[in-house]
Order: sequence, then structure tokens, then C-alpha cells
Amino acid sequence: MIHMVTGKINSGKTTRMLNMYRNIGRGDGYVSIKHMKDDQVHSYELMRLTTKEKRLLVLREDYLSDDWVEGCKIGPYSFSKNALDDVHNTMLSLLEQKISPLFLDEVGQLELQGKAFYRTFKQLVKKADELYVTVREDNIQDIVQTFELHIKGYDIIT
Repeated sequence: MIHMVTGKINSGKTTRMLNMYRNIGRGDGYVSIKHMKDDQVHSYELMRLTTKEKRLLVLREDYLSDDWVEGCKIGPYSFSKNALDDVHNTMLSLLEQKISPLFLDEVGQLELQGKAFYRTFKQLVKKADELYVTVREDNIQDIVQTFELHIKGYDIIT
């Protein structure tokens, strides 16, 4: 079963998913922590749920360093190729270990274009027994259709 935690931008999807993880008391995965500088988004860090380990995932282009390796980009935001690869490998390992449920924050426009967490999400949809994923409400129908979520079964948590 795939549980889509949904809402508008900045509506608390990540916080709700983090609370679900705590209430369930098992599983593993990642949430994205937003960091602001003045009135704009500076970056997002991924936090692994079981270890609380954090890793830089997204950086606004104004702050990129020479050693940054870009995996993809949307607007002024660059996604770390290394972080995307690490998440993919970790999530595949969790699948192999039969860890459940799994959590991924967030799936949206980039995944619909075959970028960012696309390959990871595709494997999770195919192989995970139970998956919690955040999705903006305006992307729900496209995500359901593109990833054929009706086959596995899904619900929407608002």
C-alpha cells in the first residue's frame, strides 16, 4: 500500500510524515528539512529517520560551490547527484532487508520528468510492502497515473 501524505506547498506535509513515523515506531527512510536565509529557501537537507543523519540534497544556485556535483535542477534549485545516488542505494538496501514501512519526502514534478527520486520511487512502488510518500496535492493525479499506483493500491492522507 502506498500512502500519499498531501497538501499545498508549505502546508506541513513533512512534519505530518515525521509524526507518522514516530507514531508507527518502525520503518526507515528520509524526510527533507528546509533551511531559509532571509525570506527565501537556501537549501534542503535529507534526514534519515532511524539515524537522524543529515545530508545536503538541494542548494539554491546562488550558493553553489565549485565541488558541487549537480544531478538535476528545477528553477534556481540544484540537486546533489551524490545525495540522490546515496538515497537510491540506501532505499534499495532497506527493501532488501525487508524494512517496512518506508518513507520518502517528496515526490513531484522532477520525478514526473524522470529526474531526482524517479528511479528510487519506481523501485519503491514496485517492491515496498508499505510506503509513505509526500506529494503536493496538485501532483497527485499525475503521480498516480505515471507510476500506476492503482495497481498496488494507494490512499491519500490530507
